[in-house]
Amino acid sequence: MVHNASAITANGQDMWRSSPFPTGLSRQKSMTFRCMKHNENLIMTESEGELFDLFGLKRENVLQKRIEDIFPKEIADFKKEMYERALNGESLTYESELNGIPFLAAIGPIYDKDGTVSEVYGFCVDLTERVSVETQLAESEQRFRSLMDHNIDALFSLDLDGKFTTVNKACSTLSGYSEKELLNMTFNPFMLPDRRAAAIDQFKDALEGNSKMYETRIKQKNGETRQIMFTLTPIIVLNKVLGVFGIAKDVTAKREAEKELRETKDLLESVIYHSSDAISVVHLTDFSVKVNPAFEFIYGWSEDDLANMTSHILPVVPEDKVAESDRLMTIVKHGGYVKGVETIRLTKSGKRLNVSLSLSPIYGENGEVVALSAISRDITDKKLKEKALKESEEKYRIIAENTTDLVGVVDLEGNVKYVSPSNRLLLGFDPSLYDGKKIQGFFHSDDRAKVRMAMNEMVQTQKPVKFEVRCKHAHGHWVTLEANATPIANDSDQPDSFVVVARDLTERKKTEEMLRKSDKLSVLGQLAAGVAHEIRNPLTSIRGFLQLLQSRASENEDYYEIMLSEIDRINSIVGEFMLLAKPQAMNFVQTDLRQLLRHVISILDTQAILTNVQIYFESEHDLPEIWCVDNQIKQVFVNMLKNAIEAMPTGGSVHIHLKKEGGYVIASFIDHGCGISEERLPTLGEPFYTTKEKGTGLGLMICYKIVENHHGKILINSKIDEGTTFSILLPIDKNKPVS
Repeated sequence: MVHNASAITANGQDMWRSSPFPTGLSRQKSMTFRCMKHNENLIMTESEGELFDLFGLKRENVLQKRIEDIFPKEIADFKKEMYERALNGESLTYESELNGIPFLAAIGPIYDKDGTVSEVYGFCVDLTERVSVETQLAESEQRFRSLMDHNIDALFSLDLDGKFTTVNKACSTLSGYSEKELLNMTFNPFMLPDRRAAAIDQFKDALEGNSKMYETRIKQKNGETRQIMFTLTPIIVLNKVLGVFGIAKDVTAKREAEKELRETKDLLESVIYHSSDAISVVHLTDFSVKVNPAFEFIYGWSEDDLANMTSHILPVVPEDKVAESDRLMTIVKHGGYVKGVETIRLTKSGKRLNVSLSLSPIYGENGEVVALSAISRDITDKKLKEKALKESEEKYRIIAENTTDLVGVVDLEGNVKYVSPSNRLLLGFDPSLYDGKKIQGFFHSDDRAKVRMAMNEMVQTQKPVKFEVRCKHAHGHWVTLEANATPIANDSDQPDSFVVVARDLTERKKTEEMLRKSDKLSVLGQLAAGVAHEIRNPLTSIRGFLQLLQSRASENEDYYEIMLSEIDRINSIVGEFMLLAKPQAMNFVQTDLRQLLRHVISILDTQAILTNVQIYFESEHDLPEIWCVDNQIKQVFVNMLKNAIEAMPTGGSVHIHLKKEGGYVIASFIDHGCGISEERLPTLGEPFYTTKEKGTGLGLMICYKIVENHHGKILINSKIDEGTTFSILLPIDKNKPVS
């Protein structure tokens, strides 16, 4: 806050004694006050007048109060300074402001009879009206200057000779000259030679008192030209023209836009005229209609036929579609758009057409919707094709979803597009699992290259291909499928996907394997029948003579032992042949498998000790007896335990577990040997297939046959370098085979 103070007179004592206040001041809102000093404090002793109330003061908060208790600190400090000077004999005036009200104050000393100053007397006058006039004048000047400085148009004034007297910044921007350069120039240099005379005429007309607006082209300082719209107004003071005030607006971009708009309009009209889609425009005020040639070609109505319309609903709209049309029109009237709505329209002959309809609003100058544009495309043929395709797809969908074969659609990148519900039955997975997945991920790794080659052949030849592939089942095992893949061509007659129909070969493979093994066993049985008798008798004679020679010879004892051992081995193989060749009597009895296994362990315990193998046996209590041919099951257990011991030539441990599960008993033989590869597991049990150096494969084959005759099953689980588990499942009830 600014306070201005000055001494009124050098002899303030004489002024206040004779006439304290000028009489003219009392005509404005004013107030008087008195102040005295008491105990070093300045105390307000009296205050009254209209200005007192205007300040918002109350007498009880002012009288007999200290100055610092009445006013804010900044004002109080200033008043105390002024009052102290008055107490020292000075008469002062100052301008200040309190609560937003400007005022003029005059203060001076009041003397006692002895000539000493006892009080300060003051008089304040409201200066609001004076400040208001000054403020309005300053604001008017600021508005004019702001109008000049911040106007985006170039504003200028010219004297009677056409010389610039005032310019704003926009003039410099438009012309390229600085304000200083412009104030030393006339408007002539800006005018192009062929337009200068016309510009002078416009200027002279304005000097005659006429306001003018015209458009011309000017040259900038850099030599470029711009299209300018000028407004010239005479400057008249006391009925005398002193110059011209001007406004220059750059309309170059606007004119170029208008030119582009005209070109766009011409192009749009050409597009509409030559469009193969039916286009119509209906005005909402007079319902006049504009249509293109395609509209007349498709519907049969010309523009003349549609004259004198009384509604925006054209005759192409059938009665059953009027409500729909009204609803769509309402959307567009409110500024919305309708795109690609499939509906029905009528030709002049009454034929119903399937069309794709798009509606859009056309706006007027004031931004309101004044007309509606409709674009319709005849899709009757397309709808017929879609209907036929839909019916065809529905037929194939019914077939695909009800066939037991697996049906799938895959694109050329291997992405699954469709899998039939039969997948749940064949592979155990829900069809949704395959959505967007690569089909290769569900194939066995060894089959992927083969399938890729088949797919490449199909794409190149565009002919169906057939192949076998293993697919992962939800339970973890692999299912062999026979697949037929047929390419699907796109609109360009190029394959972009293929349909696969696959059938489970598991049962067929099992049947073929059973037949193969049956044939092999049949041949083996026939061979055994002929060979056993032919070999065993000579072997008996040879062994007898070898023993006789051994008893008489004292040298080469080791050779005799080797020959006898090999003859015994041949005799053992012949015995196994005989077992296959002759039907065995099946004498089922109830047998305690725990006792049977303990006996088998006692037989092979010595062999286990010699190879540093420990045998551990665990069995559930209350294990039921089973019906079996005990000698044959004993032979199976001996073979299993012997194989487990021989699988660990450097020592180890064999664990035998006996437990009941469901309707059968499981005997498991677990070794920690070298293991058997996954590829070799399916061939175990075949004649003459063995993993041992001196084995024949007949022992395990006979075990399979014995367990099969007992309606049981042998399961094998093995991992390389971890070991093998043989599990023999035997039914408790001999009439209920293991499933």
